[in-house]
Order: sequence, then structure tokens, then C-alpha cells
Amino acid sequence: MQHSQKPIHRTPLSPMIEIKRIGHVGIQVPNVEHVAAFYENIVGLEISDRVDGSIFLRCNEQHHCLGLYPAAERGLHHLGLEVHDATAVECVREALRELGLEPIPDEDPHPGIGESVCCRDPDGNCLKFYEGMHHVDRPLLPREVQPVKFGHITYHTIDLKRTLAFYIDVLGFRLSDTVEGNMLAWVRCNQDHHGIAFLNDGQAKVNHYCFDLTDWHAIKETCDHLKRNQVPIIYGPSRHGPGDNIFLYIPDPAGNVIELSTEMLQVSDELSYRPQDWPNAPGTVDVWRAMPAPQHFLDGNGRDFHDWSAGSAVIGAGWHVLEAGDFRALDPAAQITTPTPELPEFTIDIPKFTLGAKNPVDHVKALIRADRRFAAGTGLAAGVDIAVQVHGTAANPYDADPDDPRLGSGSIALIDDSAGIVLNFEISNRRIMALRELFVVSAPAGAADSVKPMADPVMIDLLIEPGSWHRYEIRYYPGDDALLAPGPDRAEWYVDGELVHAVDWVATIDPPAAPVIKPARFTVNMAIFTLLDDLSDGRGGTIPGLDPGYEQTLFGQGVTSRWRNLEVTEIADKWHLQKEG
Repeated sequence: MQHSQKPIHRTPLSPMIEIKRIGHVGIQVPNVEHVAAFYENIVGLEISDRVDGSIFLRCNEQHHCLGLYPAAERGLHHLGLEVHDATAVECVREALRELGLEPIPDEDPHPGIGESVCCRDPDGNCLKFYEGMHHVDRPLLPREVQPVKFGHITYHTIDLKRTLAFYIDVLGFRLSDTVEGNMLAWVRCNQDHHGIAFLNDGQAKVNHYCFDLTDWHAIKETCDHLKRNQVPIIYGPSRHGPGDNIFLYIPDPAGNVIELSTEMLQVSDELSYRPQDWPNAPGTVDVWRAMPAPQHFLDGNGRDFHDWSAGSAVIGAGWHVLEAGDFRALDPAAQITTPTPELPEFTIDIPKFTLGAKNPVDHVKALIRADRRFAAGTGLAAGVDIAVQVHGTAANPYDADPDDPRLGSGSIALIDDSAGIVLNFEISNRRIMALRELFVVSAPAGAADSVKPMADPVMIDLLIEPGSWHRYEIRYYPGDDALLAPGPDRAEWYVDGELVHAVDWVATIDPPAAPVIKPARFTVNMAIFTLLDDLSDGRGGTIPGLDPGYEQTLFGQGVTSRWRNLEVTEIADKWHLQKEG
């Protein structure tokens, strides 16, 4: 949420706010107890207090370094900025008043701190200035891993210049480093190289927050601990350039990104320190390996779009319902069940189809598309477990096999909208169809110089049981191109690891002349389809359908399809070793 704020006008007589340290962070999460258990058992914090549904955790003698507040969605509750004493809190009030910044009410429970005052920064983030943290006398319980303090936070910011003016000119932070002037910035309030960092990308939210560990040995022990507890490492371990700290990033159950870090650069001489402007290159943030950070991490999401192990809303969490004009690709009768930690699978149940059309749009009864597009590169593989149950096809009006996937199917599909290429599985109760479609372009074969059809549905010689889980994988290879001799594209369909169908082709606008059309970026789609009309074969002919005129496409049939364990992989990364040829 964006908050309007009056322009800040400092004068030479304006009181300077002095921040002692970044003391703690308050985070809103949907399931406070579940998330708190993760921070205790995995991160190594200890619960110090519970108030009105909120839980506070500590990592040292300070009352807390993390507050978890109940909310429908995850997000920042506040950032705690410790000042030196009660007089400093009053100085904050005076400075805010002089700058025309109204304090905001501090209504939520917050044990363990002294006098405080809150305001919002230019991006709307709540900042809580407080005079000190109460000490807890009892020793911490021994744990496998244990942070020693809250380290820092990184925000996405709408306007870096405006944000830095607030934090430096008003709050007294000092600039530590930047990336290409205005892409990223790190600021400090004490000797730690940074307590806050800002990613200038037009958004206002938290990217990640950090807890400091004692040393490199603690990082190693943490990695072993995470592996034993099946917690994925998003990025790292490695060393950052700005800050010189060793890092690793992990997700919490709510989808927040947590950094665990050590060896932060200490700025001991303020007079001689000069900020460095780093290049926008992987080696800046990953000094050891120069590997780019995962996209979901850069977006501030702890888990990738297809990781449902901790539960997911799916739609709105890396996926969306396909919409084109007035058409929305989700049957009004559809019932959706989202993944939970106990049952990490996504279900679309359409008891009876109600969505129809008098054109090929009729195919789609539900289509949920990943937000991200994947480069075809040297090849792409998408695999997923699918279980399908089709209802109401026994008395179909075409006297067709009730298990014919054209009557209704669950699907996984790779689609490149720009090149007009569709590669998918369509699965019914007992039968499986592999389908390749090429729109707009003709498709002469590569090696054999024969023309492949524009649509070529192939029924797989394999029977399955209704509602049974199987692994379906589609692989695309772009072929090896030579000078004026493009290599044929290739698609392969696998069921439970066995190759069940493959096809090669070269797609051109005017066969067999150049230019050759190859897919550049695929989307991954979970769908429920019918395929009842005629299909063009790409040579002026027709593949007969069951209902060419779309007269009886809805006859009481429905589909329940479930998906789990989705994986999208670049072919080059899929195997450690590959045989030649």
C-alpha cells in the first residue's frame, strides 16, 4: 500500500535523529504459531513472549529480535529503530513535527520496549523508534544453530532518491555503497556496513531481513541443519561484495525471505570511508561464484511459483487465470482447492462444464498460467504429477470411447504465444494424448523434408487407472543450427520417466524458405480441456473432430484434475552428465 507524504524540508536548525541500531523487525503472517515454530526449530530463535495472538522471539538477552503479528497476508508490520534514551525519543517527535511528518498510532501490542513513537517512510513502511529493549534474565536454551542478533533489512522502494533523502537527511543514516548509482543502495547507522538496503524497482515492500551468525563455521553448521530438516537454500552460501558478508537465504513458511549472515564489514573510520559504486553484475552480489540470484528471490518471494510444500494460494502467488478480452479461462462451475503443508497439491474440480463457445476457445474450461516465462535456450523440461478423474462421458452424444481425452482432460502444457507453439499432455480416466499444435506457421519436417501437420494429436498406447497419479514430462529441444541450415526442433513426451512420443520439425513462414520460427519463451500451464472440433493438418487438410460445429460440446461431462511436484528445468541443468549422441 502506498501512503502519501508531505515533502520534507530540512533546515540547518532541524534536530538530527540519531539511530543507535536496527533492533528488530515486526512481520505480519497468516499462521503465527506455525511460523513461530519454524523460527524456533530451524532459525534457532526462542519465544520470549505472547500477547494477543502475537509472538515475540529472541536470539540474545534482548527481549526480542522478531515479532510475528497475525494477518491474512504476509508483510511488514514495522521496523524497530533503537535510539539512545527517552530524550532521543522526544527528539524524534520534535524532528517529525518540524518536518511535517505526523506520528502514526501505535495500537498493536509490543512488550519488551520502552517509550516509542512511529512514523512512515516515503514508501509507507512503518518505523518504530524506541528507547531500549528489556533484558531477559534466563539463558537461552541450547539449539543446533543460533543467531546472535538482528542484522538488517532490505526494501523494494518506489523512488530511491526520495527514500535516501529521508533516511540520510532526516534519520541520519550514512551511505555505504550503491550499484550503478541508483539501482541499489546500502545505508548504515553504526559501524555495521549496512542496516538497511534499498532495491529501486518501483515497488514498496520487504525483500528480505537478516539474522547474524557468529562465524563461517556457524554458516556451515546451518547448511547441514537445513539439509537435515529439508529446508531449501534459495541462494548461497557465498560472499557479497557490498558489505563483504557471507550469506545464505532461506524461505520461512509464510513466504518471507530470510538471510543468515556473518562477517559484515565494519566501518570504523567514518572520515576516511568512501562509498563504492558497484557494477550491476552477478559477481557483485555473489563474489565467489558470480551466479545470478533466482528471480523469485529478487521479487521478495521465499518460495518459487511451483514450490507448494508450505502451502500456496497459487492464483495470485506466481500464477494467474488466463484472460483474453472478455474471456476468462475458468469455468464458473470450477471449484479450486489450494495446496496446504499437509496436502501440497492444486485441484480444479468442474462437476459439469458450463463454459462453451462456437469457436476454438471452446477447448478451454480452465487454464492457470505461471506468471514467469521460461527461455527456450538450449532446451526446457516441465514435469508434474497429475491425477485426473473425468465424469459424465459414458453417455456422450458421439458414441465415442468414454475415455477419449477429447471429451474432457486434465493437462500440463508448454505454450509459446509469440511463435504459436503448444506442447501438451491431455489426460482422461484411462487414456493419454500427446498434442503438438503450431498456429499461423506451416511446419515442414527437418531431416525428412516431409510436411508435418499443424496439429498432430497422438493417442498414447498406455492405459492408466482413473484418479491415479503419474509423472508427466514434456521436453523441448531447439536443435543444433548450422549456417543457413537450421536444425529441427524436437519435442518429447514422457510418462513415469518413459519416452512415449517424440516429434521433430522445422517451422517456417513459407516452407521451405527462411526465416525459420523457433520458440523463444514458454509459459507453463495447468489446464482442463476439451478438443471436439476439427483440426487443421497444416497441408490444407483436416483432422476430423467429434463436433465440428460446436453443437454438443457440453453434454454433462466434467473433470477433476490435481497437480503436484511441478518442476521446470533448463535441459542443460537437468542432468549432471549426459552421453554424447
